[in-house]
Amino acid sequence: MKTNHYPTFPYQASELSAFLFSIDTFIVSLKNGQIVHFIADDADGFKRWLYEKGVRDINKDDGIRVTMRNQR
Repeated sequence: MKTNHYPTFPYQASELSAFLFSIDTFIVSLKNGQIVHFIADDADGFKRWLYEKGVRDINKDDGIRVTMRNQR
C-alpha cells in the first residue's frame, strides 16, 4: 500500500513512532507521545503497511537483551 494513510486508521504514517501487536490489538505510539489502540480488520495488511512506512515494531528483537537474575 503506497499511501500515507491506512483505511479505517485515523492517523497518518508520519505521525507514528512505534507499535506492538498483542492478541488482536495494535498498540501504537504517536510521535506526540499519545498511545492509541487499534483493532484492524486485516491485521496482516495493517502490519505490512506499518513496516512499509518504517514504523518501529517493538516486538522485534533489536539485539538488546536484559536478563533478570533471581535474587534471594
